[in-house]
Amino acid sequence: MKTFATCCLAALLLLCADNFLFAQKVPVKKPPVRRPPAAVKNAVENDMEKKYADPQRQKGKEELEKITYENDTRYKDPTNKVQATITFEDKTFKKKGEVKKTSVSKVIFGKVGECMVNEEGDKNETWFIYNYADKANYVCNIKDKSAMKMPLINAKKMAEKMAKKEAEREEADNNMTGWKATDVYETINGFKARKYIYTYDKNPKYSTMEAWLSKDISINLSGNYMMGARLDSYKFPASSNTAKDMVEGFIVRQILYNKKDEPVSQRDLKSFTKTADEKYFDMSGFKVIDVLSAL
Repeated sequence: MKTFATCCLAALLLLCADNFLFAQKVPVKKPPVRRPPAAVKNAVENDMEKKYADPQRQKGKEELEKITYENDTRYKDPTNKVQATITFEDKTFKKKGEVKKTSVSKVIFGKVGECMVNEEGDKNETWFIYNYADKANYVCNIKDKSAMKMPLINAKKMAEKMAKKEAEREEADNNMTGWKATDVYETINGFKARKYIYTYDKNPKYSTMEAWLSKDISINLSGNYMMGARLDSYKFPASSNTAKDMVEGFIVRQILYNKKDEPVSQRDLKSFTKTADEKYFDMSGFKVIDVLSAL
């Protein structure tokens, strides 16, 4: 790391050199071109980076490569236990219940990985891929067909912790009266569901949340590496604040209401199939940039 003394010394040497050269020349009308302070600063920084940062960067890259891609031994069997495709539709609302925006997202459990699709069909469509065969993560921009490749991030434990915290928060939240079952049933996108209402007791923004639960979905994704654990948060734990018949139900519609009982947001389960399109794991049509190449 460069110090103030080093910068001053370098600047002083450059200044002395300029003065010496100027003294040997015949005076002219135009003053000599002197190196601006920014150039001095950049020259010193480049020298210090070459001397100290570059070796450290190379050392870090070598250490990282020991545990990435073909050297990653965490996933000996890259095949997911269950394949599935889950499609959600999300809506946000303006005042008086007018729809502001609608978007579609997907979760794909393929044979060799898992993929989250955001804003499907939109100009901002993005894929986040966990490819266990390649031992790599990919972030794909569909508009320009580019993909950023990086070492595989083990997010399973993080996802499990997030799901557990959500369950614990639902259990410990003393500002809510809890879930109440209704006798209202409806078939939503082919799934027979029962309506439950969650009432916010002291929340300043929201009044209630509707959750339509279905038991028609019988698939266990928890054995899959990463997102299966996160998806379990759409099931309700057997807790004192939860209606017992909600346990193992899957949310097929969820609507949040403000204090005026107007909808704020809505998420619908559009489809749930036990198949997966492997196109989400084929990078042959993308320009792939490996982040390790920038190290």
